[in-house]
Amino acid sequence: MKKNYSVIFFLFASIILFGILYGCEKDYVAPEQPVSKSFTEEYDTVANLYQKGWAFVNNSKPQGAATWQQGVWASGKLGPDGFPAYSYKASGDEYIFAGYATAGGVTGSTISSWMLTPAFEMKNRDKFSFYTRTISGTANPDRLQVRINLTDNTTNVGNDSSSVGKFTTLLKDINPGLSTTGYPTTWTKYEIILSGLPAPLKRRIGFRYYVSNAGSSAAANGNAIGIDQFQFQSL
Repeated sequence: MKKNYSVIFFLFASIILFGILYGCEKDYVAPEQPVSKSFTEEYDTVANLYQKGWAFVNNSKPQGAATWQQGVWASGKLGPDGFPAYSYKASGDEYIFAGYATAGGVTGSTISSWMLTPAFEMKNRDKFSFYTRTISGTANPDRLQVRINLTDNTTNVGNDSSSVGKFTTLLKDINPGLSTTGYPTTWTKYEIILSGLPAPLKRRIGFRYYVSNAGSSAAANGNAIGIDQFQFQSL
């Protein structure tokens, strides 16, 4: 008789234990994996950048019809003055490009043409990099500023050629003296580590093609620059 009670007790305990284990398994939720905020922009299709949140503002004086556009590397575009993308799959056009026509090619003009990244979360010690170059053998010097808006995530760059709006923090200034040899003529990588952010925040980075005394004449400043493979790395 004791034997039978032992068997019944064993079966009863097994059923309870199974129920507990099954209930635990049912309620178990696997921990979410952290989502990486890192991303890369190859500029393979510039027309799609607007849908991704990129923004473009032309504050040049006078304001030309041209702005940041698809790179040019094919017969009949810039001819011998063009250059291929740093990184591409299907076409050497897969980079973004801005030139002196941004200010209409008018002698004595000021180019101030902005390309702004989407607003994305960034924090101190995160870093980003990009490649840039100008046309080989050019006698018309170019300049590029890289700025950040630490105030909010808007696209406020002011409304004239000298203003920077809320993009008051200068991260990099390539060829500020407008030297004919100061801007790289081969694809060159620049890397910037972020600092000065009080907390992880959504902000924008601004690329400003900024050239004074520009124009289409042989003695004027400003020719054309390309940017390729923007990479943001969240640590």
